[in-house]
Amino acid sequence: MNYAEQDPFKEYSTVIRDLSGVAFQIARVEERKTEAASVRRHELLDGCIQEEQALLLKLRGLEQHRISSQKALGWEGLTLSQILEKASSEQLELLAPLFEELKQQIERLLQARNAAERIINVRLHEMKVIASQQQGTAYDSGGNTNPAAASHARIHNKYV
Repeated sequence: MNYAEQDPFKEYSTVIRDLSGVAFQIARVEERKTEAASVRRHELLDGCIQEEQALLLKLRGLEQHRISSQKALGWEGLTLSQILEKASSEQLELLAPLFEELKQQIERLLQARNAAERIINVRLHEMKVIASQQQGTAYDSGGNTNPAAASHARIHNKYV
């Protein structure tokens, strides 16, 4: 959208709406990454990562627009709750639901990102275990390397 054609407040509200949309899209990509990793479809992760990188660039551009719009409105450096305190009743009526939506989308994004990181870390750990077992290293129940168990792991793998 061309933000330059709008008045500063309308521009700001449009940017906030767009930020919510991009946060939603990034959360969906994170959820797809989680799904791909959990069903061991690691080949799907590259596409997710490329899409996520493009969305992060878009997010960065929107954030720059948000900062400049806030400055134009005299709200430079203010948090969303501080802006709500300074806004007129008409502005408050429009901004409150936009800020709430943005907050919800950011929370969803953070949850999705944490879930994706957890499952990807589990898969990385599994790959380390498999690689070390092939090299003769074994892990104990705490996930630490245990050279004494390595010979047992090799025997077990041979007969399984």
